[in-house]
Amino acid sequence: MSDTEEKSSGIRAAFRSASRKDVIRILERITDAFLSLDRELKILYANFEAEKLLDIIRENLVGKRLPEVLPQFGYSNLFPTLVEAMQTGLPKDLEILDPTEKIWYEVRIFPSPEDIAVYLRDVTSRKEGEVKLKESEERLSELVRTSLDPILSLNDLMEVTLINPAAERLFGYSSWEITGKPITFFLPERYKSLVCSVLRKLGDDPERGIFGPFKAKRKNGTTPIIEASVSKVTTSSGKGYTLILRDITERTLTQRKLRGTVEELKRVDRERQDLLENLEAEVEARSNELSIFFRLMKEELNLAKRVQNSLLPPIDYTLPGVQTYVTYLPVMEVGGDWYDIFESRPGVLRIILADATGHGVQAALVTMTIKGVYEPLKYLADSPGELIRGINTDYCRNFKNLQMYFSCFILDIDTIDRKIRFASGGHPALLWKSKKEVRLLERTGSLLGLNSKMEYGEEEYEYSSGDSILMLTDGIFEEFDSEHNPFGEERIEAIFKESSLEGKELQKQIIKEMRTHLEGKEAQDDITLISISLS
Repeated sequence: MSDTEEKSSGIRAAFRSASRKDVIRILERITDAFLSLDRELKILYANFEAEKLLDIIRENLVGKRLPEVLPQFGYSNLFPTLVEAMQTGLPKDLEILDPTEKIWYEVRIFPSPEDIAVYLRDVTSRKEGEVKLKESEERLSELVRTSLDPILSLNDLMEVTLINPAAERLFGYSSWEITGKPITFFLPERYKSLVCSVLRKLGDDPERGIFGPFKAKRKNGTTPIIEASVSKVTTSSGKGYTLILRDITERTLTQRKLRGTVEELKRVDRERQDLLENLEAEVEARSNELSIFFRLMKEELNLAKRVQNSLLPPIDYTLPGVQTYVTYLPVMEVGGDWYDIFESRPGVLRIILADATGHGVQAALVTMTIKGVYEPLKYLADSPGELIRGINTDYCRNFKNLQMYFSCFILDIDTIDRKIRFASGGHPALLWKSKKEVRLLERTGSLLGLNSKMEYGEEEYEYSSGDSILMLTDGIFEEFDSEHNPFGEERIEAIFKESSLEGKELQKQIIKEMRTHLEGKEAQDDITLISISLS
């Protein structure tokens, strides 16, 4: 069995042993677009990256045959290759061009008796780079040919692959006599053992890529003194080196006549001493500048923290019939989680929880843009679904070029009709406990910021006195211990279900168990918990 087949077999075996929930979580987090097809090429599953890459929402992917979804590849070798993979049972790799969008895709196909796993990746940049590389190589070849400086091109084995006319005149050989010969062909015996290793080191360090002076060997037996500038290059045929040579025989002879005087040595020593003193002073000055910069940066971050905290509501918001409590723990001074709690109309408490991708200053800036979009719509939207669609539309219109996305959960608690209504875009499920039973309220749409025309559903349920709700961002269950095991959604659900704690005490227990799980490590992502008690 080949290495590729063993890898494919191992992946399928691991997936069969894992739970469906674990498999889906893994597939949703991989960076490649992933499609699962049946033997009729019907799409069984598509991950989030497939939605983004193909620019087609999952509802329009799952259940349809791949040729219907991607008709632009009808005349490519994609579908014949899929059929061949099913028939042979062997993995296949190929690259195809989308003629309508001018996008190149790298496709990897892994067939099994039950289904076909297809991974896709946009490699347009790489393909364009290959074209540009070829063009640059052609231009370089012409520059080398017409250069007045002698130039040699070497492959990774230090063999001559190109010599220009100036180098032919320098050494007295024509190109056909030396192409394919090692660089040591031009060197006296005493230099041959060291030159290749020295050239490699200089090629890796462009600041020191000068080799010489050293003696070379001409066809007529004379030995000019040479200096070489060494550059490491990558061509379509592989890695190599370019040597720009200079005949410094006359210069070297002149320098030798000037060397050795005591005054010259003293001058060099004084210059060295001055350089050391200046360097120490420069290092000290630079250290002071960095200290001042660090202090100013901390002050600005603390200011940003105070500004962000001032935009958040109280942690214990109360309305007759409903009480909330919030724990907000950014991993840095500022974070990418944001929430708001307010009475949207008499007797109706509205809670919004958003989580920008990433954390720190960049994510915090995204939360400011979210708030800027949200505020004008805050009291205009009659329902969570209307509000989340308005936020997504305005955000895509004004900030899509940021290429930053966020999840969002909007919950309305109607204390008069005793109902809850919600809409969720790509956010972790809300946990609703009623009579010791915990129900998950899953998302009703994808992440916000992807597509201004994205549709978001809305769901409504009746609640009873004594029910409780837990809202959270994914930062807490994606905290990993020293063995890379996540804290996990299941563990939070178990604490919520089995514990009689509510509000502040419930959140303290969850945070305590998370810190025990981390074994002294610091949290790596922003954490927000919102507890809701209904009466």
